[in-house]
Amino acid sequence: MKRKSTPSVRQAVEQVYNHMPDTFHAPFFCIQVKEKCNRPILMDGTILRRLREARADSLDFNYRCIDPELALYQKIKVV
Repeated sequence: MKRKSTPSVRQAVEQVYNHMPDTFHAPFFCIQVKEKCNRPILMDGTILRRLREARADSLDFNYRCIDPELALYQKIKVV
């Protein structure tokens, strides 16, 4: 399948995640991924799905949602 952007959504998710503070809001995370991909109408659900996939694939992307109403996420440090 042909990529719609460079970097791919998964690559952009990984790059943005690595630059986010220890706690972050999902909408702000999604805005930064959209900017990095240069795709303003990219769906937030797609971005968050790629983030979940990254968590499933690697211990480097360990996080949890600490407040679902605010969509507030917190990175979990793996020791």
